[in-house]
Amino acid sequence: MKRPAMFLALVLGSLLLFPSALALKASCPAGGFSLSLPDSFTEQPFSPSDDPELCFYWRGEGMTVLAYASYLGEVAPSSLFQVLTGNETDSGMVTVRGMQMVYGAGSDSTGSYLMYSWMDRGNNVTLYFYYAPGDDSARSAVDRIIHSIAFDAGH
Repeated sequence: MKRPAMFLALVLGSLLLFPSALALKASCPAGGFSLSLPDSFTEQPFSPSDDPELCFYWRGEGMTVLAYASYLGEVAPSSLFQVLTGNETDSGMVTVRGMQMVYGAGSDSTGSYLMYSWMDRGNNVTLYFYYAPGDDSARSAVDRIIHSIAFDAGH
């Protein structure tokens, strides 16, 4: 009798410690990537005619995730730059799963954000994560999500 109770306690405890497994796929074919989002996220409707460069728009757990792919032609990743607005608290280069990216962290009128940008087959791909200011758990959630990224063959 003690074993089932202990097992149940472990399962419930792990659910509290690890909320929302990364279970949903968000895909951006124009940007050549997909990533996994927690199962509590929902895809938000948007009109491609309103924003033709928007690949996807998801919300959940106090976070918004947006992906854009803008055709620029053949631009070297080293030529990518970030326009700084003065709201950044951190910026630079990072490599995620072999892809060199420009990143930035800061806040604006929408909230706190982390942004990643890279080149894929002539497209400048930009991924935004917006979350409530001061939400320390959001940065670790973004880290789990960005490291779930999978690039299409030929990126």
